[in-house]
Amino acid sequence: MTPSQPIAYIIQYKSNAGRNKNINKLLFNTLKNNDLCKSVMDEQQSPLMRLMQTDGFKPFSGSDAIRVYGKARERLNMDKVEEEDLLKAVSSLGVLLETEIALLYALQDKLCTNCGVCCTENRSMRLTKIELKQIAEKQNISYKKLKKQIHARPNNNGTFTISRKPCAFYKDGCTIYNYRPSICRSYPASRVLKALGGKGKYPRECPISDDLLVELAIKRALEEKMHRENPELMQELAEKKQRDLQSLRGLTQSQRLSYLAKRYQRNLKQEE
Repeated sequence: MTPSQPIAYIIQYKSNAGRNKNINKLLFNTLKNNDLCKSVMDEQQSPLMRLMQTDGFKPFSGSDAIRVYGKARERLNMDKVEEEDLLKAVSSLGVLLETEIALLYALQDKLCTNCGVCCTENRSMRLTKIELKQIAEKQNISYKKLKKQIHARPNNNGTFTISRKPCAFYKDGCTIYNYRPSICRSYPASRVLKALGGKGKYPRECPISDDLLVELAIKRALEEKMHRENPELMQELAEKKQRDLQSLRGLTQSQRLSYLAKRYQRNLKQEE
């Protein structure tokens, strides 16, 4: 797989009409039955069409997709894009590009409200020995004392499990935020991605989970509009992105994602 190829994170949630009685019927049926994916095949090749033609593509559908669409519609001036483009953009979230996955990780730091839900309502989390030792060093206590203090339970794979109901490190806020474990740093993006891949529950409890996908949906809808109105500029931007990704060919996928996420974080800070 090359850096420019889509990475398939396919959503397998089913629509629940009983829970969405007040949702526009056309939108509900479109997202549920994949009508958009079928109709787009007859259009000129576009960014969304290419995504929807990815092998194994299944649309982002169901109550989560409907909720994301509603939030995106509220935030976006619909005079700027066609409603059908936004519908397609939400449905197309069944597959994400590598650059978009990196963007999710960058966005979560910007959007995080520090509400503490992930620290108090998740049942447990796993930490590595290295992470525990780093926390012990930063808190100036012994590694063994820390394990006992937080009731860390060893696992067969060398990791440790601690309770997060609430987290032992949460006292009126995270007390280890600057050196928190990777499982904390990657939330909720990692859980959103697992849910899109059908490997876990969508983290509805986190107030920014939907916002991450809303950002991607709006980006895709605007790119679709640009493709129609200014295809030359769209092509120029695509070629620039391709050149940027080609320069990362020697890196592993994990290294590429880390590099891209950090670059997006820098760009987001410059926009503040």
